[in-house]
Amino acid sequence: MRFPRLAAHVRTWRPYTLWYPGLVGLAGHTLADGQDTLARMLAAWFVPTLFWIAAHYVGDYLDRDLDAISKPHRPIPSGRLRPETALVCGAVLAAAACVIAVSVNYLTVGLLAAAIAAAISYNAVLKARGLWGNGVRGAVTGAGFVCGAMMAVPVPPAALLPFVLVFVAHDTASNLVGTLRDISGDREGGYATFAVSHGPRTAAWTAGALYGLAVATAAVAGILTVPGGRTAYLVLVAVATALGFRAFGMLFAGEVTARIALRAHEVLVIERLVLAGALSVPGLGLPAVLGLLAPILVLTIATQRAMRSRYEFPERPPQPVNRTEDST
Repeated sequence: MRFPRLAAHVRTWRPYTLWYPGLVGLAGHTLADGQDTLARMLAAWFVPTLFWIAAHYVGDYLDRDLDAISKPHRPIPSGRLRPETALVCGAVLAAAACVIAVSVNYLTVGLLAAAIAAAISYNAVLKARGLWGNGVRGAVTGAGFVCGAMMAVPVPPAALLPFVLVFVAHDTASNLVGTLRDISGDREGGYATFAVSHGPRTAAWTAGALYGLAVATAAVAGILTVPGGRTAYLVLVAVATALGFRAFGMLFAGEVTARIALRAHEVLVIERLVLAGALSVPGLGLPAVLGLLAPILVLTIATQRAMRSRYEFPERPPQPVNRTEDST
């Protein structure tokens, strides 16, 4: 790589995940049905996105000892990114997100403080404490949805609470699937994750149940509360659900290996973009949402194929070629 330090930062960002928090914030903004100025919509997109990247930096900083055991090829344990640099980058990005959010709506202060505390406590303590950690991680995404709504209105209406549950349940399930690929490393590092304590099969079924709760809530809440574009909304929710069933079908089909868990999570990364996009249909309309989703899906699929497996697993060294020489 010509610029190894820049490449280390890009890998820390996880480009295949970068579009999701913005879509979540935009969904909150459009469903809140408040002030739809361009500046507020951009704030709804960028505040959760900046926090998302900041959480990657800080999470990798806090996980550096565990990664040194199970994922030494990652930027910090490999030496391509200094721990102090990751911590500073995370702090700067989180501060920038706070400045933007508070400048639009000062009432976001409490939400921002809670989200920061939750993100830090997840990596520092709760990640190793079973389902509580997964739930806190899901709650951070729910906070991103609420923050997006608060970029449109001072206080989000209570009617948005079911959609908060959608993202909390969904990302708790997604995070739980993510832990399935890390069982051996987490066990070696002393992390008592839900998958380590209860086994991959129980963890997969628990994630499936949470995912079912998420999409069922999205469908019912859409039918009951979405004022317009209901048919298009439900169609996209159905597409997301089909992708989700595909992902969990991989996990339920046989032995849950780290590679299978990674492939299932890769499908969920695509699925959640469609689900988050569905929630913006009532406010933006189907053509606008599809126009936004199409390039995002292409970029996500391309970056996952190019980067994902190499970030999660070390590259295999080339195998020696066995040659049999004739003795004459």
